[in-house]
Amino acid sequence: MKIFHIPCLEDNYSYLIIDESTKEAAVVDPVEPEKVLEVAKQHGANLKLVLTTHHHWDHAGGNEKIKELVPGIKVLGGSIDNVKGCTDKVENGDKLSLGARLEILCLHTPWITLFLSSGQDYSFVVLPLNLLVTASGAQSCKILLIG
Repeated sequence: MKIFHIPCLEDNYSYLIIDESTKEAAVVDPVEPEKVLEVAKQHGANLKLVLTTHHHWDHAGGNEKIKELVPGIKVLGGSIDNVKGCTDKVENGDKLSLGARLEILCLHTPWITLFLSSGQDYSFVVLPLNLLVTASGAQSCKILLIG
């Protein structure tokens, strides 16, 4: 799994997550879709999913545009959050797959968290605005979308 930070607006980020074995990718909060697509192209990634952390414009504001630019892309958002451009609502505990080795677990948490730690077998990163990515060895990776 590779994660790329994409600076957006003046003080925000989108995150491109790529399953290296299949080149399938997801993007978190693509507020500036053109920038996201350029980075995906640079890495040969096939964008499949938008993971929207919450409904604020500086996170969900690019959802409609990315749907125009990538026909058929799934835009995920919390079922109780009224996310702009959402095509697939997720519930607390829903699980999704991306590529061959990534699993996404959706959790509802009504706060923003920043946490970083690592261990011998697992690495955990909670990115701002509630995207938790865990990478475990060479077998599989897990992504927790929290919002």
